[in-house]
Amino acid sequence: MTADVAAHVSASRRRIEKILNGEDRRLLVIIGPCSIHDTDAALEYARRLQGMRERYQPQLEIVMRTYFEKPRTVVAGKA
Repeated sequence: MTADVAAHVSASRRRIEKILNGEDRRLLVIIGPCSIHDTDAALEYARRLQGMRERYQPQLEIVMRTYFEKPRTVVAGKA
C-alpha cells in the first residue's frame, strides 16, 4: 500500500468514526456491487461514485463497498 493510499484510508476511517460517534451529522452511505469480478467495471463504478461523493459531500459520506469473493463463497470453511 502506498503512503497516499494509506493516508486516504486513515482519513476515510476518521470521517466514518465521526459520523458513527455523532460528531458529524452527515449520513453514511456504504454502496457497491456484491462482489468484484471485473476490475475495469469496478474502476468505472468508482469513478462515477466519486462524482456523487463530490456532489453530495455536504449531506452524505459515500463509501464504496468492495468485496472480492462471491456472496456465497465460504472463505474460512464451513463450521
